[in-house]
Amino acid sequence: MQIRWTRGASCALVFLPLLFGLFLRRRTNHGHFHVLGGKTLLLTAHPDDETFFFSPTLSALSQVDSDVFVVSLSTGNAKGLGDVRRVEFTRALGVFGVGEERSVVLNHPGLQDNKTASWDPTLIAQVLYPFVVENNISTILTFDSLGITHHPNHRSTFAGASQLVSNSAWQQRLPPRLFTLRSQPETRHIGPLAAFLPPSTVHFTASLPDYITALHAMCQHKSQLRFVSLPFAKGLLSRYLWVNEWVQIVDWSE
Repeated sequence: MQIRWTRGASCALVFLPLLFGLFLRRRTNHGHFHVLGGKTLLLTAHPDDETFFFSPTLSALSQVDSDVFVVSLSTGNAKGLGDVRRVEFTRALGVFGVGEERSVVLNHPGLQDNKTASWDPTLIAQVLYPFVVENNISTILTFDSLGITHHPNHRSTFAGASQLVSNSAWQQRLPPRLFTLRSQPETRHIGPLAAFLPPSTVHFTASLPDYITALHAMCQHKSQLRFVSLPFAKGLLSRYLWVNEWVQIVDWSE
């Protein structure tokens, strides 16, 4: 028997996992809030990273009124849009309930958006140290050593955070704990299905309302959206809009 696929049937196959998301619950998430605890810093490289990669975490933490700060190490000024992206960053975080006073964009001359250049980890640690101490940050969330997309700025963000928490300057108090977002192979990036895969680490899984919130936040980054582009279409199906898996780093050589 030959099956003829209609446009409606094809759309149903695409969006059925999204409908299943209505029934997803965060019962697995709530048990992980105590692991983070205290004041949390989400550290990114560019404005829009917080939305495209960390949405499930921001949505989950906002629902328990967690004390969250978000810092972007650069304005994302590679195309001269740094001032615009700074505003978009604040608006997107507002969608997740993160106030402007907790949304910080740095603009250090040594930390400028660049697809081909790495940043100095020592500089990142030096820049972040006063902020972490002043705000009594106990947990840092950021990229892992692969940086999700292998972007050198993402990978440098991890290296800088690692150097920060391993710094000998923490003799007077415990350093913050460092958790990194697990990078996944490209073949595992189909987002809605990721919500049904058994996680193996501290994780946050989005429900359908959370996904819609993430899309709303994405729309605040108007300067970065190309609605007819393949990268944007892939972004809509990104695993990282549905599931964030976190690994605590205790070996600074990783």
